[in-house]
Amino acid sequence: MDDLFAEYGSLFSYSIINLLCCCLFSKQEAKLIEEGNRVVAKVEAFRKQRGKLPDSLQEIGIEEKLEGPLFYEKIGDNEYRLWFGTELGESVTYNSETRKWQ
Repeated sequence: MDDLFAEYGSLFSYSIINLLCCCLFSKQEAKLIEEGNRVVAKVEAFRKQRGKLPDSLQEIGIEEKLEGPLFYEKIGDNEYRLWFGTELGESVTYNSETRKWQ
């Protein structure tokens, strides 16, 4: 009986930890999307005022850092992408053509 409790107790503990981690990552992801939406608004305001996309975030007054958390790439004259990493090798990306985070 003790072995059974130990086995299920460990499984239960692992499940709780996993659930907490998922909630924390979801909260962080939502925060970064909110921050990203503010950047998108600035990029779109720049485009409306000047008739072109900024070449970098610095052009709209945002300091770009190697460690992010947000990254911007001008793809062409009318398209850009904004993204942030979620875990090793994974990211959430905003595409200006679809106007959606994916």
